[in-house]
Amino acid sequence: MKNIFLSAIVATATLASCSTVSSILQNTFPYNATVLVTSGSPANTTLSSISAAQSINQLTGAGANVKDIRVSNATLSVNSNTSVGLFKSVKVYLSNNGSNEVLVASREDIPDNVGSSLSLDVSTSATLDRMMKSGSVQQRLVYVLKQSPTSDISVKTSIGFSSLPITN
Repeated sequence: MKNIFLSAIVATATLASCSTVSSILQNTFPYNATVLVTSGSPANTTLSSISAAQSINQLTGAGANVKDIRVSNATLSVNSNTSVGLFKSVKVYLSNNGSNEVLVASREDIPDNVGSSLSLDVSTSATLDRMMKSGSVQQRLVYVLKQSPTSDISVKTSIGFSSLPITN
């Protein structure tokens, strides 16, 4: 009985150690951008806003030390007195200062009463190494409004990236 108990403890410790090492080796870092949707923006029209550019070194300080950079999650949030339900659809693109644009997250048919934050559907198939290490990553938010806003709305997108360390 003691052997079974000790074996179970050793197995649990081994699995926990592997999980811890895996999470240490897999780096994650955020990318946040804020754009302004101005009052009076037309409804049922495709609109877009571009955020300021950032580099992976600004985000992590370690651009040369990671590879296999992929989007792991994305969230869209607005002022607390506004609902994301104001949007009919949103798409988030990343690019190197406007070139080589890649769709990284989107959401269609957004419900009316969704609250001030919404998780987006992410595209995890593409690796973004070249773009993220290019020195200047820019976000473009493409959206369709259900109705014209009566005041300016600050829209924040938070994109989480996962990566692996380069080991030599």
